[in-house]
Amino acid sequence: MYSGPKVTLPQLLDSREQRAFRQREWLNEHSLPLISFTINMVGEVKQNTISERAFNAGYQEILDECLSQDMAIVRLEKYTAVTGYELLIVAQPNDVKALKRAMVSIEDAHPFGRLFDIDVIDIDGRPLSRDSLGLPRRCCLVCEDEAKVCARSRRHSLPELIAKMSEIIDDCQ
Repeated sequence: MYSGPKVTLPQLLDSREQRAFRQREWLNEHSLPLISFTINMVGEVKQNTISERAFNAGYQEILDECLSQDMAIVRLEKYTAVTGYELLIVAQPNDVKALKRAMVSIEDAHPFGRLFDIDVIDIDGRPLSRDSLGLPRRCCLVCEDEAKVCARSRRHSLPELIAKMSEIIDDCQ
């Protein structure tokens, strides 16, 4: 379930740089907010069964949410690379803060949501944060502490994190 091609640090950094470039390019071209979706995947294997299942579920959930809000999708592209799965959407929401709240709702409510990383970027290129909307920060995959605190301190081992990710996917089958 976790096997797949290994990613090097240069590949990962290059992928992030390419994503940021696409985001800037799309913002300049469309002058509309963006939804950027990836999977929170620990370790050096980013493209595997866990990430693929989570990505497909998140992709569908994001589209359904946009449709339910009568939001026009101006442009949409999916990318698959050794560094994982990515989705970029140019959206035409009535309210960009409401869009961010909707994406946070997906992250918080969907069974795979803890694996989702859904960013909303305003027309000035600034990502909207949970903090800026007064929303709670994300919890750790393994414990109830704040995710960033556990990640920074490396509180949980890689095998422990991978086991939890597998458990999330297995519980939803």
